[in-house]
Amino acid sequence: MSVTVFLSNTNIQIVDGSGTNGGAKVKRLVSVSVPNGAVLNGVVMDETALVLAIKECWKLNKLPKSNVTLILNSPQLRANIINMPLLPDKKTNEFVQRESKDARFEKSISAWYLVEKDAKAKTQKVISETADAKFINTYVDIFNRAGIRLLDIHDGVTLAINLLKGATRNKTVVYMILDGTSLVTIFFSKGQYFYHSTKRVFNQPGSSDFAKEIFGAISEIRQFASAQKLDDAIEEIQFAGLGEQQVVRLSDDMSDIDSNIKLSAVVCPSYVKFKENSKQFPYFVYPIAGISKISNVRVDIMTANRKAEDKFVRRRKALRWILPAGGFLLMLVLTYAALLTVNYLKQSRLKELNRENSVPAILENVNRYEKISNVITEVGARQGGLNILHQYLDSYPIPDYEVNKIISTAANKYGVTVIFNSYNAVNGVFSITAQSEEVEKINQFIAELMTMDTFEKVDYTGYNAIKVKNGESGWQINVVCSLSARKTESDKAEAGA
Repeated sequence: MSVTVFLSNTNIQIVDGSGTNGGAKVKRLVSVSVPNGAVLNGVVMDETALVLAIKECWKLNKLPKSNVTLILNSPQLRANIINMPLLPDKKTNEFVQRESKDARFEKSISAWYLVEKDAKAKTQKVISETADAKFINTYVDIFNRAGIRLLDIHDGVTLAINLLKGATRNKTVVYMILDGTSLVTIFFSKGQYFYHSTKRVFNQPGSSDFAKEIFGAISEIRQFASAQKLDDAIEEIQFAGLGEQQVVRLSDDMSDIDSNIKLSAVVCPSYVKFKENSKQFPYFVYPIAGISKISNVRVDIMTANRKAEDKFVRRRKALRWILPAGGFLLMLVLTYAALLTVNYLKQSRLKELNRENSVPAILENVNRYEKISNVITEVGARQGGLNILHQYLDSYPIPDYEVNKIISTAANKYGVTVIFNSYNAVNGVFSITAQSEEVEKINQFIAELMTMDTFEKVDYTGYNAIKVKNGESGWQINVVCSLSARKTESDKAEAGA
């Protein structure tokens, strides 16, 4: 038996059960409210309140205090589904560490687990999870203070994708999961995962404006499918996170907007078994997905974090031997002497300036300067507003020959063939296809695109084995590039300086 905890902005959801091959057995479901403001998008804002809430929940429900897995949906825990060549575990780990390292994290920690592999096509699919060590340690400390030992930490959306895939029955299906004000949309085409997005909803379920927001999310999926040339119509839209009556009301409102949309409540997969109360599945998708058995071919994030900590300790010990105590003391003495000298010079200069500033003529000039400065500030504020508006207009991303040239130049550099598929003017997204005989060249090409200021974001999915022009085997991947804002004249001036 094991326990998973899903921590959202509003609830602590707990599932007590066990994983099976491809599914889960649910023994018990528990849900309690998170203290107001204690957690925001997976980031802890009030540690003390959260510790007390977890401790009280475990005490009242007499839950196991070991083998606990934490499930989070947070921008601080980045997860990606990586399609890659079939490699040994050690090489896979090196590949994932290279691909998932995030420079925005002070101390990046990466883990991964195998989803599926195709020995015939010599490809495999893994899910990578990357976070800052401080983020991981915060949750480990919180649960330790509550008397609970965490076994692992996972991203909830990718677990849900893995759980729901088996229920698609090779159909083209959209799953929508509402958690408070966070809506996750997952798109499967012919049973294969292709895309997911997360957005915030601003209206209450049951209102017509809420239905319009849901329709907007569906429209985004349709645009993505069109850009990827996926012509199969969406056969089902299954909604989780709302009660049956709320889903019926939403379905009616959606039909008024588009009669072709068929929306219904999410159906509990046959491979998820409940001891009782199976109707609660739509509210517990993430923690139930965490109960499902994950492949033993993996590197969990807790182990990766401990190894990083051990490496840091070894470096710190080595540094103590490198710097002799005598040299360190000498450095302190020299620093102290320098600070005394600087302090004496600064005090002398301060006295001199105080004498100069006491002259009546200087005081009169200061008053006049302040009056003129107030006028300049007021005029400058108006001009600043106009300049900002001008910058906003100038920075709107526009696809042109230069963008195509940049992509083609990078492709030629690594011998990669590029096909330009589409461009979405609303969100500034290029859709291209990259082909090469060697997968490493495609990886190098994508890595170079990620370093370019031209693109704010580069996503890729779906390695496919193909035949190239000369009849040799090769690889193909879909790449989605989001354009960055254009540099304004002031930006160019600052860069030149």
